[in-house]
Amino acid sequence: MMSRAFLLFGSRAFGLGVAIFSVGIMGSAEDLRFPADAGVIDVTQAPYNARGDGRMDCTGAIQQAIFDHPDGNWIIYIPNGIYRITDTLRWPYATQKGEENQRATILQGQSRTGTVLRLGDFSTGFGGSGRSRAMLWMGDDPATHDRNAVRNLTLHTGTGNGSAIGLQLNTSGQGCVREVTITAGAGGEGTAGIDAAFTDKIGPCLIKEVRVEGFEVGLRTSFSINSLTLEHVEFAGQRTVAIRNRGQVLSLRDIRSTNSVPALENLDITGQVTLLDSVFAGLPSKHPGPAIRNRGILFARALNTPGYSVAIESKVMDSSSENGPVVVEYHSHQPFNLFPAPPVSLGLPVKETPEVPWDPLTTWVSPKKFGGISDDGKDDSSAIQQAIDSGASTVYLPRGTWHLSSPVILRGKVRRVIGCEAQVALTGPTGTPGFRLENGDSKVVVIERIEVSSPTAVFIEVATERTLVLSSCSGVRANFTGKGDVFLEDVSSSRTWAFHGNHVWARQWNVVSEGLKIVNDGGELWLLGLRAEKPGTVIQTLAKGRTELLGGLCVSSGGFKLDPMFTITDAAATFFAGESSFAGSPYQNIVAETRGTQIRRLPSRGLTDAPLPKRVGGVTLPLYAGYEGLGAVPARDAVIEVKVPPPKTGPKSTAVDPDAEKEIPSAPPKSRAP
Repeated sequence: MMSRAFLLFGSRAFGLGVAIFSVGIMGSAEDLRFPADAGVIDVTQAPYNARGDGRMDCTGAIQQAIFDHPDGNWIIYIPNGIYRITDTLRWPYATQKGEENQRATILQGQSRTGTVLRLGDFSTGFGGSGRSRAMLWMGDDPATHDRNAVRNLTLHTGTGNGSAIGLQLNTSGQGCVREVTITAGAGGEGTAGIDAAFTDKIGPCLIKEVRVEGFEVGLRTSFSINSLTLEHVEFAGQRTVAIRNRGQVLSLRDIRSTNSVPALENLDITGQVTLLDSVFAGLPSKHPGPAIRNRGILFARALNTPGYSVAIESKVMDSSSENGPVVVEYHSHQPFNLFPAPPVSLGLPVKETPEVPWDPLTTWVSPKKFGGISDDGKDDSSAIQQAIDSGASTVYLPRGTWHLSSPVILRGKVRRVIGCEAQVALTGPTGTPGFRLENGDSKVVVIERIEVSSPTAVFIEVATERTLVLSSCSGVRANFTGKGDVFLEDVSSSRTWAFHGNHVWARQWNVVSEGLKIVNDGGELWLLGLRAEKPGTVIQTLAKGRTELLGGLCVSSGGFKLDPMFTITDAAATFFAGESSFAGSPYQNIVAETRGTQIRRLPSRGLTDAPLPKRVGGVTLPLYAGYEGLGAVPARDAVIEVKVPPPKTGPKSTAVDPDAEKEIPSAPPKSRAP
């Protein structure tokens, strides 16, 4: 049986689920305004002069504003109003010769309910008999699409536009869709709310606080890379299915579907779906059917499916279906363990990312006030420090490049540093951080919407117990000398991140670097949607740390990989992750776990009685349980290494002597998880 409704763990998992289900996901009313000198392009101002009166055809005005500002971290800002469009709004190509980038363009509304892009009724080319066309199109292969975003607005497909798509999504590396409503016209007409299946290489992307109403399909995804992460997303009134996945890696949490059709179809054997803390409510129907149809790799936890006849219908190997309506924990494939371990996920507590209010513009200050000038190549550290110490609660960096040669201390009253999509160039000595978070008035400090142009340098040092939120930032790297909580959302980074006793929650984290990528040294690390690339161990957990990766993709580029994908050393961890390898160099070992004096390895071929599922030149790790607990099962077959004790004299060492390693068969009996 692959269904995991374990009574011993039911109170833990379902209790968490009930708490999560009671949380509203729509968010509070927002009013996002930017200072006049922030470098934001307002489509209602000259030379564009769009009017949000619901009558003017604003297609040309908004499109020209987008085309005039390609590949440059521009915010195209749309104040509250109803903006009528009659054709697809398209992302711009870079203007440099030989460049094919369609990147760094941010379509930003003033508020989710107040800023409405509405397709004109019966617009040419959007009729029901024509080829599907999008209201917003974010670009095609082979261009790069990092730092693209759609924020705080509503897309409405109008009436008589049966082939309309709300958004054809394309981001890479770092990008998001946040606080957005996508609504189909009368009768739910339209083909897809969000289309992420029209080309390959879409993602990574964070989709958060989004609602899709109507359409044939709410979200459709395809191809085997890169990955999408959804949190606090609603689907309602779809005609065929809410989410249809054909091969993509999807990491989903707090998904609400209210439909008379299935909520999720995972239709390809390479499709990998993580589903947490969600409610799929089935409306009355002649054929209620299953809430989920699975033909791929599925991990589900804390799921409620009232109104459906079956919670999960799975047709994969010897997997079983799950009647529901309550699913505590479900695995479509055999869980793996090398030492005795419960065959379920670790169940670390999940915290919502803290929010700080969007302050009135009267409380914002820029380093320009203190003599800072972007793009002049000169050091701006002093000007930014004076802005921090001015007493303002929000410090903003207008669009452009700001140079830091010495650390800027985050202290005092500041609680938000917003980049307005600015760049930061770190020019100090090697190892010198651009920012240092120290004690201050606010318990939470948010740093958001910044691109670091020196990705190998240290962007921030955390030297406090305060909570840090990094959101929609790229090229960032951090050091942790304090034990404050850390939240990462829509972040891309390089080089090693080492947490020392911190509690960390990460949603859609993209790590591209050679060598060791993430270290959890004695803390708690929870990840939803991790994408990693290039050789080296992805996550190392040690010193009684606890790690839970639910939804990961390792793109195995680069050369031969001797280091295991994950390591656990006298610690606890569970992993659910997949691999894609197009260069013929997948990981040779997926997990190496050490308990006491023994090291056991899970090779990419799997174990004697259970091979790992193949996926796009690599494998999938359906669920690895690497921790001790109640109900532990015997160890599985594994390659075992005997750890050689260090000498009684001389320097202390915990390394394995490679000349003394000895492979022996596993002593415990073979056992599948019950």
